[in-house]
Amino acid sequence: MALALAGKTALVTGAARGIGHAYCRRLAADGAHVVAVDIAPADNLAELPGDGVKMGLVCDVGRPEQIRAAADTVIERFGRCDILVNNAAIFPRTELAGMTVELWRKVQAVNVEAVLLFAQALSPGMRAAGWGRIVNTGSGVTLLPVRDLAYLTSKGSVHALTRALANELGDSGITVNAIAPSVVPTEGFMGRARGGGPTAEDVIARTVSTQTVKRASVPDDLGDALGFLVSDRAGFITGQILHVDGGATRTGA
Repeated sequence: MALALAGKTALVTGAARGIGHAYCRRLAADGAHVVAVDIAPADNLAELPGDGVKMGLVCDVGRPEQIRAAADTVIERFGRCDILVNNAAIFPRTELAGMTVELWRKVQAVNVEAVLLFAQALSPGMRAAGWGRIVNTGSGVTLLPVRDLAYLTSKGSVHALTRALANELGDSGITVNAIAPSVVPTEGFMGRARGGGPTAEDVIARTVSTQTVKRASVPDDLGDALGFLVSDRAGFITGQILHVDGGATRTGA
């Protein structure tokens, strides 16, 4: 059987590890050329499956000029980007009393504005081709009583921006959706949880206890969902927030 994404070019942000690396692995297995974008070098590209090109780009997605440079590099190398996966995010612990304007703006720049700027830079090529897929990483914690002011606000904005982009781009053959996980015990999450409060293990156990599927999520759960959303089988699905969380959230928003 022919690989579903053979000849397609995919750009994934936050791709060096965790969920982003799982996205790259799935896209590569399905035959795509994969551009792994991260603030740190992606030194694990050689382990990706498939015969497509694997390229790493170092980019701080909180800086618009670096987003533009990364997009230009992809367009110059491949002609266009067919699949855009906006996964990069930062999640410092924040609360109202200690919030600064600088930290608030940094979280929104990385988690929300980068989604807009990458879509702005790469959607013209998708529009010209009459086919494109944009998938953003949202978060199921927007539906939960979690105290994390800037992060929750940013992910709620990602969900709304997903729908807004879907509205604007739908008549061009471009679909825009979001995958919303809950807690995934990636290296980034485990490191953050050690910064104070409940342990990582406590958070994971509490999350699993709320799920209907009684195991912790793994990055490949999200990669499998991505593989469907970027395929031709999902061509009539757009503007959706897909909660991939074992039933931790049982209503969509």
